[in-house]
Amino acid sequence: MAYITQHIDIDVDIEVDEFVDSCDSREIKELITYLQEQGHLGGEIPAHNMSISDKEWAEVISKIGGRARLQLTTEEEETIRKISNKF
Repeated sequence: MAYITQHIDIDVDIEVDEFVDSCDSREIKELITYLQEQGHLGGEIPAHNMSISDKEWAEVISKIGGRARLQLTTEEEETIRKISNKF
């Protein structure tokens, strides 16, 4: 028996919030990782364009962010603020 396969291109307009709302937590994390790697979040360099030192620096900075900040001493936090104020 012969089979005929037909390829049809269809454009579907999906609202971003509808797409994100339909994602489970694993898919949301995957989406965030993808957006970070593509350089769409926070002005990061896309992962595929990062040098080894860029990747190391990104890891260092990410360790400081979030809840880890709460473990910094007042002096360490002030030092980081002074450095960031240079830019």
